[in-house]
Amino acid sequence: MRTELTSGDVSVNQRYVASRRSQKELRRIYDNMEKMADRMNGRKYQFTKDADTERLLGSKKGLGTLDVAGEFRKNIPVPDLSTVTWKNGADINVRTPQDQGTCVITGLNLLSPGLFLLTDHGNSCAKLVDATTRTVTSRLELPGRPWEVCALPDDQAAVTLPVKSMIQLLSTKEGQLSRGKEIKVSSGCRGIAYNNSRLYVSYASNPRIEVMTLDGLIISKFQTVDGRQTFECSNYLTVSASTPPTLYVSDFQANTVIQLSLDGKILREYSDKKLEYPESVVAVGPGQLLVCGYGSQNVMLLTERDGKMTEIMGRKDGLSPPYSVSFCPYTRTIVVGMRDNDSLKVFNAN
Repeated sequence: MRTELTSGDVSVNQRYVASRRSQKELRRIYDNMEKMADRMNGRKYQFTKDADTERLLGSKKGLGTLDVAGEFRKNIPVPDLSTVTWKNGADINVRTPQDQGTCVITGLNLLSPGLFLLTDHGNSCAKLVDATTRTVTSRLELPGRPWEVCALPDDQAAVTLPVKSMIQLLSTKEGQLSRGKEIKVSSGCRGIAYNNSRLYVSYASNPRIEVMTLDGLIISKFQTVDGRQTFECSNYLTVSASTPPTLYVSDFQANTVIQLSLDGKILREYSDKKLEYPESVVAVGPGQLLVCGYGSQNVMLLTERDGKMTEIMGRKDGLSPPYSVSFCPYTRTIVVGMRDNDSLKVFNAN
């Protein structure tokens, strides 16, 4: 409107017509503005700070810290253990003053460099062992005799209690053991492994594998293939470090280690005349697993690429019937737990 009224390119008559038209348009605009003003309600708002958020913002750690948990092995190159020779290290005494009997170490799991969590079946407890200081740093009494143990995310672990028909969750936070929730399962639970928010639990009686959530909800069950019983006595199992991951189960009665897909399909069976009554089977790196021979009193290395098993330590190295084995890639150390023995056997890579 202002341009039309002030332009020097139009005549006075044209500016007069434009001014009359502008007056009419302005009256219409003012009328509409008054109508809109009647429809509007003015409100005031005041912001209130959330106290919890303000405390969080005041924290020196901000949102928190990022700690490696459960998958540190992926960042450590594992040597080809078939090319490594082993020498005896000093045994680690894991008996404590609270123990009433001789230790029976049925489960071993590496939590962090040099720190192992073990289950003492003989004394109904779990123990944290620092292999560097060679000491038991924490001991926790359990409501029954434990069998195997596996590490979980967020400084947790899970232990099977066969007679109590339950899985006991543990906290390992700040290097101290404490009991968490209990998961009720069927009787005879033995082996346990964890992968991708799922627990894999093996049973010695009515042998089978159950896949369940951390709340104990059973998702699937592996027991027969084409009507044939898959296992005779499945005491231990582990999830491989290969891609894609697979499940390895030791069959105590059949003297075999069975490889399955995570949906229960049998992929391969491994056996060797030097392996008798296999117990603990542990993935130590892509394509490499350690297997305890309870009857043969040895530890075998199983390699996926050729399907072979090789004895890497045995009776001559001081192994009495071994139940459990674990490997630390940081210190290149193998640790073995045995029946009726208060000490862990330690073997260092040459």
